[in-house]
Amino acid sequence: MVVSSFPVKTVTEWLAGGKFFEYKNFQIFYIQEGKGNHLLLLHGFPTSSWDYAKIFNGFSRYFNTTAIDFLGFGYSSKPKNYQYTLMEQTDIIESFIEKNALKRVRFVFHDYAVSIGQEILARHKERNGSGYEIDSAIFLNGGLFPELHRPIFIQKLLATPILGGLLVPFFNEKTFAKALARVFGPNTQPTDKEIATLWKLATYPNDIKIPHLLLPYIKERKVHGFRWKKALLETDVPLLFINGLVDPVSGKHLIDEIEKLPLKNAKILKLENIGHYPHCEAPNECFTAMNDFLNKKEK
Repeated sequence: MVVSSFPVKTVTEWLAGGKFFEYKNFQIFYIQEGKGNHLLLLHGFPTSSWDYAKIFNGFSRYFNTTAIDFLGFGYSSKPKNYQYTLMEQTDIIESFIEKNALKRVRFVFHDYAVSIGQEILARHKERNGSGYEIDSAIFLNGGLFPELHRPIFIQKLLATPILGGLLVPFFNEKTFAKALARVFGPNTQPTDKEIATLWKLATYPNDIKIPHLLLPYIKERKVHGFRWKKALLETDVPLLFINGLVDPVSGKHLIDEIEKLPLKNAKILKLENIGHYPHCEAPNECFTAMNDFLNKKEK
């Protein structure tokens, strides 16, 4: 078990400390603590905002920190007959920003959320200064470039339009645990308790299983791949990429490609022996690097 330097809320405390905002007819969960500049933490598939629990209390000392559950994840609404898209998830985040009249925002994106981050950067560029400002953005392991994304076998199966729905009844805590074990580092594996907690959140509130409805994001990345790569190349927003190198999905092969790109204002932190969840596997090292980067003076 990887120990955090900060107090870690249980999922019960996470829910009790959170709130909901309405998007269309859905309830979107978020937890918000701290004062100062606004920091939004956005999670990956198939988990939830609780992924940031090991560093959340650290950030809330320095920022007005908000972690949000996307539609279909965690404590947010999970409609069973719905077409989930990354574009709409981006709309939800920008709806939250607008509802709360946020003028300047810092972001952290992981996994599923990295594509939402790229779309946010693309829209920011297109607005040409109108709307809210982005002071900085951090990208943790995630499929930034579809040609380099290497989904694990169970993801490929569940993403199949017809087969995915048929396999869902067999997707249980045991298969979930095996899938997570594959993407974590060898020495930073989640504990049985952590697995049980993550599974509870993934299927909250009544054993809801919709991974086959969420996974079409893999194809969506291919549709918007050029737009989203262009967003990274053209943005003036300061960027930090933190990468767990042993991640088979978006590890060393991804960061090697990022290093080749002519990014305007980017830094890179490589973590040896860390997998797909650096903020869970190396929370203290991640927090230090992220906080130092985020606490730079505003542009």
